Amino acid sequence: MRLWRRTGMIGLCLQMGLLLMGVCGSAAAIASSSPEPVAADVRDVAVDGRTLRFEIRRGPPDGPVVLLEAGATLDLREWDPVIHALGGRAAATLIAYDRAGMGHSQPLSTSYDIYEEVARLHRALYRLGLSKRLILVGHSYGGFLTQLYANLFPAEVRALIYVDANTVEGLGGLEAAEAFRTSILDAAKAGKTQFNDLRLADGYVATMRTMMRNPVPCGLPVTVITQGAADAAITDAKLLRWREGHRGLARRSGATLLFAAHSGHMIPRDQPEIVADAILAAIARETAKRPLLSFPPPEADCTAKAAADR
Repeated sequence: MRLWRRTGMIGLCLQMGLLLMGVCGSAAAIASSSPEPVAADVRDVAVDGRTLRFEIRRGPPDGPVVLLEAGATLDLREWDPVIHALGGRAAATLIAYDRAGMGHSQPLSTSYDIYEEVARLHRALYRLGLSKRLILVGHSYGGFLTQLYANLFPAEVRALIYVDANTVEGLGGLEAAEAFRTSILDAAKAGKTQFNDLRLADGYVATMRTMMRNPVPCGLPVTVITQGAADAAITDAKLLRWREGHRGLARRSGATLLFAAHSGHMIPRDQPEIVADAILAAIARETAKRPLLSFPPPEADCTAKAAADR
């Protein structure tokens, strides 16, 4: 039984651990009726003198590429439930990977720079021959990375799927970023932190500034999945702000906004089917070369509106 509810014009349908940490599909999106996912091709790709671990499940050679970007401190295993939910149905190449210092990817000793993080991914995908027709799926902090990727390499990106993702508005902007950075680094000095990516935390204020300069691009099909039911009674101020960030993102981009009614922040684990169905819908749109879903029009001049909101 499906566990999500419809909302808005089409709804597929869908707490905060916040930060960092067939939907109307057509036969065009179905590669196989097999319930089992394609076996992974494990590749270690050398970039900047370090290797990044990739797990690649190859689809049709002329199909799109789905890139799964994990949240902060998480590795590619986060996406296992979603890959299992997709089974053999996706007519696309699926990629999950470990960012530098996560999982099986080698760490870096340099200061964190989100531009360099995205550039490393781009170089690795280029070397793999998988840098075109990208459907980018980002959970939590991964949403910052996929959004910046779409800004830097717009000709290569076909769709964005945000999964309870970071937004500037939802996180409280620069003031909150500074407070987060200070709290994590102070805890680390006292030997009390459990946040295992201090490079990322140290560079977080600069990251927030970068994302303020790089809002969601106009003209891309966008899906935003947020935690909890659409009519949930929320009293926590931070969670209200977090969800308002997703609503604002959906308004500016003309996105389909989906509510994961039975999930907290870890939607890929708690409700992988809703993520899988959003991916299948994006694949269907791309392979059909025409919209299969009716998206509401984005607000006029969405990039200017995003800048004004800052």
